[in-house]
Amino acid sequence: MNKLIIQDVSFERNNQLLFSGINCSLQSGELLQIIGTNGSGKSTLLRILAGYLEPLSGIISWQDESIFAQDEYQQQLHYLGHQNGIKPYLTVAENCHLYCALTRHNIEIDFALKKMGLSSIKHQQALRLSAGQLRRLALARLLIKSAHLWILDEPTTALDLEGQHLFAELLQQHLKQGGLAILSSHQDLHLPFTQQLRLGRQHV
Repeated sequence: MNKLIIQDVSFERNNQLLFSGINCSLQSGELLQIIGTNGSGKSTLLRILAGYLEPLSGIISWQDESIFAQDEYQQQLHYLGHQNGIKPYLTVAENCHLYCALTRHNIEIDFALKKMGLSSIKHQQALRLSAGQLRRLALARLLIKSAHLWILDEPTTALDLEGQHLFAELLQQHLKQGGLAILSSHQDLHLPFTQQLRLGRQHV
């Protein structure tokens, strides 16, 4: 059973307290939604939970050990931010192969592309793709690297209805297999959220 525990986390930006008193825990099969207005710190909190920023105070532990004290945490994690992280001059397939090389995973790329509806454009340069196609390509990484914990910042941004359904299927399958997920979203994704964490004045 995998478990992520967040205890009394706070963060400052420009000497102003952005949020404080963040407490929750998540275990295998559970889905946490982070909601709040623009500027409330959703993306910042996700980056902290991914280990890319250190909080002002508080403890974040994975399997009862601080995420900042273990190298293995990053290997168990998928983080997707606002930026897709796509190389524009590489093709769709080449971007996937590059990600495989960087993460030392070796899977059938065609499977991931087919699942995300990108097979017909796999030889196109990424710079020729629409915003929605770029987001699908970024989400294809979820199929390339096996990770227990997904931390996703507005994962359905730019996706059409079909793309949103594809993402929902991927996420639900991940949870059924014992994965954990944390995401922010302004859209009603009709997903089985186990918990919701609202950022705002109550945390300041």
